[in-house]
Amino acid sequence: MKTAVDSSVLFDIVKGAPGARSAQAALEAALAHGGLCVCAVVVAELGRYFRKDGDLQDFLTDCQIDHDPFSIAAALGAARIMRDYARNKGPRERVAPDFLIGAHALHQADALLTTDSGFYRQHFKGLTVLAPASST
Repeated sequence: MKTAVDSSVLFDIVKGAPGARSAQAALEAALAHGGLCVCAVVVAELGRYFRKDGDLQDFLTDCQIDHDPFSIAAALGAARIMRDYARNKGPRERVAPDFLIGAHALHQADALLTTDSGFYRQHFKGLTVLAPASST
């Protein structure tokens, strides 16, 4: 099983947030069932926490997380879901990266590991959403 990892899970680990232990345990559990991947959006969002690009690459390697480039199908899927979201007057707090991460997981992985499971379950029908133990 290929699990895409959302920035939110990796933020907890990198920042040493209260959810870091459960995030790490969730990563390890997902890895025990297959591979882990991130899309370019997650790499870009996570990059601000590292002084050098090589440090981020080392972190991803240490976590056994591969970069998985976007397919055109995933990008178009994100656009479609964003259109539906806007049409239904979704809160303005959601931005393109949220939709890109979800669409990448929906089209190119078997599941998404995130601390924002409610949003992804609601808007990405058919996506298996996993959450660290302390997340909803």
